[in-house]
This record gives sequence, C-alpha cells and structure tokens, in this order.
Amino acid sequence: MAYSRQYIQQIQEIFSKVSQKSYQSDENITVHAAVGRFAFIYEKIRNAVDYKDEHLIRKAAILRMLKRLLLLERDPRIIAERLIREMIGARYLPNGVMPQTCIDDVSWRIYKLQLIQNVKAGSESHLDWVRGMVAVEIEDLLVDAVKEKALVSFLYDRVHDSIKVSGGQIDPAEVQLQTYLACFRTVIKADDEILGYKMLRAFLPEWLTPQNWMDDPRPIAERLVAVERRIKLQLRHPLSLKFQRVIKPWAVAINMMSSAFDKKPEEVNALLQDPEALKRAVSLVAEERYTKTKAKVRRATIRAMIYLFLTKMIMALILEAPAELFLYSELHYKPLAINLLFPAVLMFIVGLFIRVPGPENTSRIRSAIDELLNEGMPELRVISAPAKRTATAKLMLTLVYMLTFVVSFGLVSLLLDYISFTWISTLIFLFFLSVVSFFAFRIRLNAREYFVIDDKVTLRHSIVDFFSIPILSAGRWLSLSISRINIFLFFFDFIFEAPYKIFLSLLEEWFAFAKEKKDELQP
Repeated sequence: MAYSRQYIQQIQEIFSKVSQKSYQSDENITVHAAVGRFAFIYEKIRNAVDYKDEHLIRKAAILRMLKRLLLLERDPRIIAERLIREMIGARYLPNGVMPQTCIDDVSWRIYKLQLIQNVKAGSESHLDWVRGMVAVEIEDLLVDAVKEKALVSFLYDRVHDSIKVSGGQIDPAEVQLQTYLACFRTVIKADDEILGYKMLRAFLPEWLTPQNWMDDPRPIAERLVAVERRIKLQLRHPLSLKFQRVIKPWAVAINMMSSAFDKKPEEVNALLQDPEALKRAVSLVAEERYTKTKAKVRRATIRAMIYLFLTKMIMALILEAPAELFLYSELHYKPLAINLLFPAVLMFIVGLFIRVPGPENTSRIRSAIDELLNEGMPELRVISAPAKRTATAKLMLTLVYMLTFVVSFGLVSLLLDYISFTWISTLIFLFFLSVVSFFAFRIRLNAREYFVIDDKVTLRHSIVDFFSIPILSAGRWLSLSISRINIFLFFFDFIFEAPYKIFLSLLEEWFAFAKEKKDELQP
C-alpha cells in the first residue's frame, strides 16, 4: 500500500530545504591552523574531566567560554568575535565557513544578556539560568539545524492528536505542550536548557526583540524570573517521562528514516514512493546503529572511567591513605587495592552485559514508519495519570523507600566489615559503588537509545530494582553535588583556561603580523 501523498510531500520538503550555505572566502572567519590545533587539544583534555553527553558538549563549551569572556571584557562585539573564534579553533564550528556578519548577530545576544545581568532582578542561580538560555540561543544561531527542527514539527503534527491522558485533571494545552517537549527530547535529545529556550520564546516573545526594551530592561528582567519558574514547572511535569515513552518509537523511526535519506539523498523520492524499499533501507540503518552502539558504549565507558579517576578516585585515595595512617598507624592494603580496582571492574562488567536491540525492535520501528506516513492518525496512545494517594499511603511508601536504603547499604557494609574494611575504606567503597553505578546506569540508558520495546517486568527485575534504586539515587546526588566542587574543572576554568586562551589569541596575532611582513617582502 502506498504512503499518503500529503506526508510524502512534507518529508520531501524537509529534505529539500536544508540549505547549503556558501560565502566568499574574504567574508568568512578563519582561525590559523596551528592555533586551532592547540585549542582543539585543550578542549579534548578538558572534556575528559567534565563528563557530558556528546551532543551537549558544544553548547556547554559556548556557556563556559561566554561566562569567562563576560568577566574579562565589556564590549559585546569583542566578546562575540572572541567566542566565535574560540569555537572555530576548538572545532565546534567549521573553519573558514562562518560569515563575519555572525559577529554582529551574536553580539546582540550578548548585549541582551548584559542588560539583564545589570538589572539583577533575580538570584545568581536565576542569572546563571539566563546565561544558559543565551548560550542555547547562540548555538541555535550559529549551527544550522533546519532539518532537525522540521522533523520535530512533522512528528508533533502527526502524533499530537493520538496521545490522551486518562485518570487525572490535566489541561489539553498542557498535554499539547508536554507532547511537543517530548518530541524534542526524543528526536534531538534536547536537554532542559534547550527545551527551556523553546518555552522562553513562547512564554516571553519580547525576548527576541531586545531593541524594543533595551532602554528600560527592568520589566523584562523581572518577568524573566516568573517565566523561569513557569518553565521549570513544565520541565518537572510528573508525566513527562510517560510522554517520552509513548513517543519514542515514532521518534526513533523518524531518525532512522532521516539517516537512510542522508545516505542516499538522490533516492529520497524513490524510497518514499516504495514503502517496502524504504523499510528495507531503514532496517539497514538500524543494524548499523546497533553495531555503532557497541562502540559508543565502549567509548562512553572509557570516558566515564577517566572522569571518575581524575575527579574522584585520586581525591579519595589521597584522603584514604593519610587518614588510615593517622587513625590506625598502618595501611590496610586489601581494602585500598579493592577501592582502587573496583570502579574499573564494575564499569567493565556493566559493558559486558549491555545488549543491543534485535529483530523485534527493528520490526516495531518499521511499523512506526507506516503509522507516520500512512493515511489517518497513528494508533491512539493513552497515558495513565498517577493515582492520587492519601497522606497515610504517601507516608508508608516513603518509609518503605527509606528502608530500601538501609537494607541495600547495610548489607554491603556488613559484607565489607566481614572482609576487614575499616570505616574509612567502607565509606570510600560505598562512594565508589554509588557514583560508578550511576555512571554505568547512564551508559546503559545511552545504549538503549534505539530500544522501542519495553522490557517485561519480572520478579528478578523487581528484586534488582529494590536493591539498586537506593544506590543509583545516592550516586546521582553525589555526582551532581561533587561536580559543583570539581577541583580539576576549577583549575581548567579559572586558573589555566583564561591565560591559555590569551596566549592563543596573541599567537594568532603574531601569525597575522608575520604574514603581513612576508607579503611586504614580495615585489
């Protein structure tokens, strides 16, 4: 059966309107190759001690560079030019491609940020949130994501009437918003900052026209505080994960289909006209993605191990040995060796047991493509709102949840005491267990990126969840808390990066000066 002519045309338009920009060479921003090489090496080293998902590294770099440059310079145009040149040098942006006009475009965003910061309408955490919004806006300006946005819009238009919520009082507009956010989360893996910026544009349209309020920024700055609260309420919606779960099969199908078209752009029209050929092409892409997932898991495991070693293991080992010598006048080598080897062994074991999707998963992806491209709406998906619990039920569940912490950590502590761990080495082991388990859990989630079939809930899974959820929760809390006091990031960001980037800037000036002198020697 042929696909709908209407949806075929929409997909054709998406893949035909991806612009291939070209600029004259003398209008583009170019960074010297040697300077770029030094900047690129630095970024690689720094990213090794600041674990982030690969697709979010560029945005994080923009925010980091922006914060530093705002402290060192006041002129928004100078900040914008330095920011873009640093991004090009670090290979987050292509060299010799970005037009000079980008500097003025970015400087407007920075000036807008400076106006809001000068008003000081909110707390420092609020201003940090605003800086995050500007970082997203700058990335959105500099990086062409026309196709990705169009695919998200296509998915939302196709499925928003196929999702209903039962068992709770939820406004239809809120359902539509959560559906839209879930489409962004599942198609392009947008984080809270990216989604926050999308909502900021909708909740405060004036944000996009600073020329209308730059003379009196205080009203906008004060409204931003309320807008932030409104945005965060939506990001923390109790049903957000359920929306993502029901949309994920369609989103994975969209991404697989997009990859099939990117591999053979000249065959887009032919594939859309032949459903079986399209599904065969998508199946090939799925098999390639499953294979790449294994390699991605290995890379993620290695990155996590380096991150843990540099930011946490060294600190723990430096603390453990002196503390034991001070309290016990001797070193307990067996606990020390276990604490040293345990994180790597645990990460290795997790990597062995992470599996990739199979044929049944690919079949579900093919079915999702049919739902999106055939006539009529996709099959209705019903999300069940959580049942309202009485105060007594909430209290009982909280007590049981606390009991899981006591049981899980208590059993591990008893085992460690049996093999002669001191209380110091026990604390460090529990620290490692929690943090590494959380990292392993995140890697497993990344490996399940293309899974569209839910696992069956078994007794074994329930028992594992009972003991693992407290450990994972503790690991998440520790990771978030300790990342804020990461001494390695403090060294890179506040001690090393600023003088290093100044050196690179001077080096590039020297190369330009040397070229001028060389040109003068020519007849």
